[in-house]
Amino acid sequence: MRSTGNAPDYIRHTYKVSSVLKSYTVYSLSHVDWNKNQLTDIVRIEKFQGKSSATQINDYFRLRNTTNWSKCKMVTGLRPTNIEGLFYGDSVTSNKKKTLLIFRMQKDRSTLIIDVYRGFYPHHKGILQNIINTY
Repeated sequence: MRSTGNAPDYIRHTYKVSSVLKSYTVYSLSHVDWNKNQLTDIVRIEKFQGKSSATQINDYFRLRNTTNWSKCKMVTGLRPTNIEGLFYGDSVTSNKKKTLLIFRMQKDRSTLIIDVYRGFYPHHKGILQNIINTY
């Protein structure tokens, strides 16, 4: 877990591309800090298809938690930031608690880094912007 100044700790997950199709990219986990995987070993970034009320997003993040991608958990849209290749979203737990997710993609999208701020989501835009600015 890392500290980002006054922000809470996060667990970094690093993924590498395993397959690319026109409408999505599949990533496989290559490293996770402290062996504390908060996500799944395989994830997918796919084009947003309007299946939720989310706005201002182009891509959606999905966990591989079943054998059929169409039934896998859709976690969050990737909201753009003012930093190229940096996005944010959230994950909601069963007890309705939000967790901040920060996504960083290399320009060629070959590597995806996801920082999971377990049990923390800033409900004030200034705090969120301060976290984003640390990247």
